[in-house]
Amino acid sequence: MSKYDVKKIDVFPVIKIFSVVFAIVGALIGIFTFFIFPTDLAAGLGFGARLLSWFIFVLLYTFIMSVGALVVAFLYNFVAAKLGSGIVISLEAKE
Repeated sequence: MSKYDVKKIDVFPVIKIFSVVFAIVGALIGIFTFFIFPTDLAAGLGFGARLLSWFIFVLLYTFIMSVGALVVAFLYNFVAAKLGSGIVISLEAKE
């Protein structure tokens, strides 16, 4: 079994991948929030306003969560550099 120490996380791949993931999650949350089980505020809106609200929600959710992931990646890199160690991953060859 090989063990590897993750000392640094590349930030730009994190942004690319997590932006897509958070956009999908935000779209699903928004569909439930604005269309399937609308909140009291969303229930009073017409279809066009709900669609616009859903779109704005997806954009804001993706942006806020991606910034959070970016901050976590920077913090991980900072702490791992200060402590001189990171997450240890054990890998086995697949037979």
